[in-house]
Amino acid sequence: MNAEKGIKHQQRRLFIGQLLSFAGLFVVLGIIVFFLYERSIYQDIDHTLEQQQAMILHPNEETTKLGPQQPGTRVTHPAPFRTNMVVFNQKGRIINQAMLGERFYAYFKNLKLDRSVQNKLQTLTTSTGTFRTLLIKAPKYSADPQYAGHYVLILQNTDAQEAAIRSFRQVLIVTIILFWALALGLSYWLSTRAMRPIVRSWQRQQDFVADAAHELRAPLAVIQSKQEALLTKPQATIIDESEAIATSLGETKRLRQLTDDLLTIAKADSNTIEIELVDQPFEKAFEPQLSSYQDIAVSQQKSFTTTLPKAGRALFDTARMKQLLVILLDNAFKYTQAGDSIWVEVTQTPRDWQLQVGNSGPSIADADKARVFERFYREDASRSRQTGGSGLGLAIARWIVTMHHGHIEVKDVHPHGALFIATFPNKPRMR
Repeated sequence: MNAEKGIKHQQRRLFIGQLLSFAGLFVVLGIIVFFLYERSIYQDIDHTLEQQQAMILHPNEETTKLGPQQPGTRVTHPAPFRTNMVVFNQKGRIINQAMLGERFYAYFKNLKLDRSVQNKLQTLTTSTGTFRTLLIKAPKYSADPQYAGHYVLILQNTDAQEAAIRSFRQVLIVTIILFWALALGLSYWLSTRAMRPIVRSWQRQQDFVADAAHELRAPLAVIQSKQEALLTKPQATIIDESEAIATSLGETKRLRQLTDDLLTIAKADSNTIEIELVDQPFEKAFEPQLSSYQDIAVSQQKSFTTTLPKAGRALFDTARMKQLLVILLDNAFKYTQAGDSIWVEVTQTPRDWQLQVGNSGPSIADADKARVFERFYREDASRSRQTGGSGLGLAIARWIVTMHHGHIEVKDVHPHGALFIATFPNKPRMR
């Protein structure tokens, strides 16, 4: 229960962290987009004001651009659309009422001259609207006498731009809210997806601990019962209790094999085992191991044949490949009876090679073929206990094959039997 609470707590942390990350990203993105949009709008307006400033402050340069003029001609520069000029004298009074016209003069008559903002771009809000302004002082030699020596306030109405900015801001806020809603769902999905391997790993760990405890309990219980029985017979001889002693030794051997397998699985999960790939012939690597099983086959009255390519060789870890061979052969010998056949065959192509271990014992059901390589899985638990199986051998076999960048599968043998096929590349990549 505590583990489940921990998983849920971790998922909530992931969800909140991802949600805040998405939300923060969208806010920052919205601010940047809004800033760039607002800046682009005011940049155009400010450029217009600066052009008007240049025309007033440097009339000769602007006149040259217009081409040759007739002597005595007064040069005037009409203001662009929505741009106005308010001219102040030294006392701060508006002196271009006639140029402004009655309508615009009514808009600007209450403006005051503020010399502190000279040559500074400003935003001015009045009862008649919002304006972008630039205050300059025209030179005395200005071609237009109504500007000469006076202060000129250049204004451009920005009501349309302000409305566009407000509309854009509203759209941006709605968009960010919609993206927040999307981020809510996306964060939940991502946090759930990120937790799936953790949940699976936790569940596998729970199952592994439970199965390991169950497997360890059985031999320990047998050993304990046999030893307690021996304590009740202090006068008995070794010969009298040889069966109990043999049973205890058998369970001790099984317990040792189980702990070795558990240690191998634990190291495999932690990636602390490295394989050493060596280029070597198959006969040299497998022949000694296969010879020992010939004697076992004779003692159990079983047929055992081997086929190895004479000049075949590949790159593999000798110790791990021998371990794989032992696991598959032990499995074959355990599940066959006297008179059955067991065979080992190694074949090779230019790209890969195969290790095949088959037997004429009972076939494996189709529903069990995909699960026989799972940890602690056994098709027939009672029979496995009789043969001393722990359900870890084929899981270790699959790990060895995977470490060599290969794959393993099991197929039926007709009329009955099972064939394990492990396929490896001739030159696996080093990890």
